[in-house]
Amino acid sequence: MTKVIFYHHNFKNMVAFSSHIEYDKYIFVLLFVHYDSQFRNIWTEQTQGENVMQLFHKELDRSTPIPLYFQLKSMILDDIKNNEFAVGDMIPTENELVDYYHISRSTVRQAISALVQEGWLTRKASKGTFVTHPKQESGFIRSFEPFYQQIKRQGKAPRTELIDLNVITPTPEIAKELQLEPDQKVISMFRRRFADEVPIVTLQNYIPYDLCSFILSYDFRIHSLYELLMSNPETQIASTKTIVSARNATPEDRELMNIKLNSPILCSHTVSTTTQGKIIDYAFSHYRGDMNQFEFDENPKIR
Repeated sequence: MTKVIFYHHNFKNMVAFSSHIEYDKYIFVLLFVHYDSQFRNIWTEQTQGENVMQLFHKELDRSTPIPLYFQLKSMILDDIKNNEFAVGDMIPTENELVDYYHISRSTVRQAISALVQEGWLTRKASKGTFVTHPKQESGFIRSFEPFYQQIKRQGKAPRTELIDLNVITPTPEIAKELQLEPDQKVISMFRRRFADEVPIVTLQNYIPYDLCSFILSYDFRIHSLYELLMSNPETQIASTKTIVSARNATPEDRELMNIKLNSPILCSHTVSTTTQGKIIDYAFSHYRGDMNQFEFDENPKIR
């Protein structure tokens, strides 16, 4: 019998893993484990030229009364929520999980089945198990209902990340949309919003500085832009016009919302007007197509 040993290239953390098989005097190396004191990864070569897949970095704790299937389920879900697996990625196979964690096939199936039932994974016959996301139970867009209320109504935890907030000189297009003179300043605000720590939408707003400079003293990680505008008589929104279209995700969308390039997204372009007829907000929003839907309520009138 022939023994094959691989060594970590970092000699400070050098660890060997041996695997051996002999058939007809040919040696076949089946698996290589890359291990050191900080982490361990298993890489498997995917079929049809797909990229290699990284397995999880955590260990099951057999000293606790928490069932192993529940620990495995939690580890997979954490990796999904932490963006280690994007929507559409295939997770490791049952055999890989069984071999890596030294657990029974029924334990693996119980963990995977629970995530499938909750909508985090989907099985595709003869292909594998892939990451998805639970569909929202109700529309993300509903009149002027604040974002935090909408997400909490769905039983999820909302969060807003303020990526950029600046006073800028607008481009000719933005100045025209806001009905401003070329030298008038504009507040530019870019945010990303989450539901249960999963990014679901990015928002870019352009707001006239002369009318809305008061909003700069607020923390938009916790305050709603539209609630602030509605609180001031001069900036109260009386009407909005929104155009919604379907597009493919850009590289920026892929990075900010953890989706694949060219995944479907919903884009909204909104212009908001005050009771005095002034344009108060010129906004663009990109919504994940797999986690958002729009709800429109109409009252038909005979003309």
